[in-house]
Amino acid sequence: MKFVILAGGSGTRLWPLSRKNAPKQFIALENEYSMLQNTAARVTKDDGADVFVISSLDSKFTVMDQMALMFQNFKESQIIVEPVGRNTAPAIAYGMQFLQPDDVVAVLSSDHHIGNDEEFVRILNEAEEIARQQKIVTIGIVPDSPKTGYGYIKKTSSTIGEGFMVERFVEKPNRENAIAYLQEGGYYWNAGMFVFQVSFFMEQLKTYAPEIAEIAQKLGNKAKTEGQDSIKVNEYSEFPKISIDYALMEKTKEIVVVPGDFDWSDVGSFQSLHEILPKDKKHNAIKIDNENFYGKDNKNLLVIGGKRKIAAIGTENLVIIDTPDALLVAKNDKSEQVKELVEQMNDAAEVTNHLTVSRPWGTYTILDEGPNYKVKQLLIYPGKRISLQYHYHRSENWTVASGVAEVLLDDKIQVLKTSESIFIPAAVRHRLTNPSKVKVLKIIEVQTGEYLGEEDIIRLDDDYSR
Repeated sequence: MKFVILAGGSGTRLWPLSRKNAPKQFIALENEYSMLQNTAARVTKDDGADVFVISSLDSKFTVMDQMALMFQNFKESQIIVEPVGRNTAPAIAYGMQFLQPDDVVAVLSSDHHIGNDEEFVRILNEAEEIARQQKIVTIGIVPDSPKTGYGYIKKTSSTIGEGFMVERFVEKPNRENAIAYLQEGGYYWNAGMFVFQVSFFMEQLKTYAPEIAEIAQKLGNKAKTEGQDSIKVNEYSEFPKISIDYALMEKTKEIVVVPGDFDWSDVGSFQSLHEILPKDKKHNAIKIDNENFYGKDNKNLLVIGGKRKIAAIGTENLVIIDTPDALLVAKNDKSEQVKELVEQMNDAAEVTNHLTVSRPWGTYTILDEGPNYKVKQLLIYPGKRISLQYHYHRSENWTVASGVAEVLLDDKIQVLKTSESIFIPAAVRHRLTNPSKVKVLKIIEVQTGEYLGEEDIIRLDDDYSR
């Protein structure tokens, strides 16, 4: 079986932990690994050869870095890039073009919590057997409470293996209806996980969503002959923006639900994150260096922080999320309103990025900024280099904090060692390279000028096709 992991979404429901350009699937929430890494490790072999990740263009190199840490032989070709997001139906349909028609595929979300890996894998194996009988299988989570934040799946009495033919999909209900579903029985939470044979899926898609099938095949053929970079935003935007549920799953007659009775959450709020994290005797979930949290007489807290010390006295039912550039304090049962709060912030920088931003060559961290200046720390990974570029509006000064830097300035190459600096005037072509094969290069960059935004980067050559 192959595994296709959907990792192209962006979200701010866990802001300020998550940002538009750093969604929750790339964040370590439960352990030292990101949710994407945990998803892949849960189902794949040591080499990760059977896993494919569907990613946005902006997240491609984050995906590559994280997967490479988990699987030594993971290849860039296993990342399927969407030039622009068009919801799950186009993403899955396009992704299938990179697999073989006879492949049985499990389509999984990258940002879900699974509490029992062994049982989850067993259910997937059962779903695979049913899928080989020309069926589309969805995993339905056995509900343990009348949740109103999930859609539901109603089964019939007709069985196939451990599965049941699906009667209908139900939109997110109000609480009264959710209670009724649990009392009646035969309803499952819709977790958005599917198992099917590629050829059968495409046949069903041609029947019920022919436009999506046609565009997917056209773009897939082009990507396989000319490379994924050949697919442009305007071409991919030909896809209608629609979920796989609406496009196919609610229409096909060949769909089976296999009940999954394992601990599951989509981690869609801080309240749900609090539920899955370990807690002390007073129901406090503290995810921070113990030396940096001081508490007395607190109950039912979720506290996540970093280097700064956090103290709380006599508080109850609070979410406290501390990041270097933003702090959130909310009542636990109001945490689902974070998305609405973020919308009020419009396009504030703190909504889009963390102070530390990943790039394919390494990372940069904003250390300080003000009118007409910005100070950054650049980490250039071994053997990596930034694009050949220039700026209209700013000049830069680079100082080597550690490592050796190779700097191209116009047509001249200079080598800088620790504590040495170089000035790059506006409009001058330049490129920074880390020639070391093992050591990270650390640069302190001071920008000065009338405009210091990332848009003022004119790339002349780039190793990463940006």
